[in-house]
Amino acid sequence: MTQNIRSIVDDLYSGLRRMDAPAVVSLFHPEVEIRTPPSLPWSTGHYTGLDGAVAYFTSALDLLDENLFDVEEVRVSGDDWVAAIGQWSGKFKNGGVFDVRFVHFWAIRDGKVYRGEGISDTDGIVRAYESGNVA
Repeated sequence: MTQNIRSIVDDLYSGLRRMDAPAVVSLFHPEVEIRTPPSLPWSTGHYTGLDGAVAYFTSALDLLDENLFDVEEVRVSGDDWVAAIGQWSGKFKNGGVFDVRFVHFWAIRDGKVYRGEGISDTDGIVRAYESGNVA
């Protein structure tokens, strides 16, 4: 099971690096729940179902020209929880750039992501978005 979870996480971040929202959402369970900081420029904080996942990732990727998650470590806990830890950098279409740490928690059910929650330096992301400069 651990190998399958790692494969799902690898596919998830590969889709994010390619900025391919449909590929990312294809990894999600129909009843997925996503919680994110509402301070992010594209976030309302809570999303449910595949429609919610599409709304979240499409909104985020529509604002970005570049998006790179450098996953440094993946920690699997039990049969269904995983934490991905690393560095997230990106460039907004307005020119603002950011480079922040992140920890994402994912829960897997039936080979699909059914819960996700992220922690990152949202202040650095917001500053980059608002100023159009380096965060």
